[in-house]
Amino acid sequence: MSVFKRTIKTKQGKSQYWYIDFTVNAKRKWESVGRVGEATKADARKLLALRRTEILQGKFNAPDKRVVPTFAEFAKEYIEYAKGNKKSWDRDARSLRCLIPHFGSYTLEEISPILIERYKLDRKRSVSARTVNIELSLLRSMFNLGVKWDKCQANPVSKVNFYKEEPFKIRVLTEEEEHRLLESCSDHIKPIVITALNTGMRYGEILSLCWDDVSLEEGYINVAQSKSGKSRQIPINNRLEEALKRLKLGSTVSTSVSSESTGTRKSKQLQGTYVLSSKGLKIPRVKACAGSSPAPGTSYYKKSHP
Repeated sequence: MSVFKRTIKTKQGKSQYWYIDFTVNAKRKWESVGRVGEATKADARKLLALRRTEILQGKFNAPDKRVVPTFAEFAKEYIEYAKGNKKSWDRDARSLRCLIPHFGSYTLEEISPILIERYKLDRKRSVSARTVNIELSLLRSMFNLGVKWDKCQANPVSKVNFYKEEPFKIRVLTEEEEHRLLESCSDHIKPIVITALNTGMRYGEILSLCWDDVSLEEGYINVAQSKSGKSRQIPINNRLEEALKRLKLGSTVSTSVSSESTGTRKSKQLQGTYVLSSKGLKIPRVKACAGSSPAPGTSYYKKSHP
């Protein structure tokens, strides 16, 4: 522990200040006492003695010099974290494109519940309650992480009420609707839609499907990496078997089921088909074979083909 002078440059020029130097919890601390002439060396020694006593008694709390990032700055850190820890990080990225224009210039400590309420009400004018809730959920997760990482003190989203969403309505395609859907598909999209209709697989799972995951002999598809992190087996019915056999005959190079004839087109085309069915035309799904984990959401679908 010591007392010393330090020269600091200011807009008015150079000035000297008295400082004290001490150690707390194995960390060295400097503390300014005052400008030389306004504070004396005796003042610095008195403050140093006070700090020594506080440290011995366990009463000293060092000033918090934590730098609170803006929301835009923290969003960059968060998305890097999400890429390594979440399969749905791309959905977070889309939500951030809406959140950053509203909250980006505020520090995490400046974002209040009332500010979030204003965003919620304004956003509801252009999107559904579910979309707003998804974005608020992301905001809540980000603040929870910010508290964990000591970027902020509290989570303001905890004081914001989410919108009540309408109950989920089950809708199953009729045979006529399914026929019309397949008739409207181009050749490179049809195998993807047939797979979705007969398995209920997510579009990302279908696009990443490889022939090593398909056993036509045993009659199942193995989904090694699902959204839940668990693998599952999905039985192949007669209709899907025929489509896969035709597709395999036309695939002479790649090991990917969705490449060549289907994968050369961007996944957005598949996504458009899948979203069309999920917003009112629910895709029939078959149950997983006995002894394996059922595909998520199995109870919401009916088997329409043998």
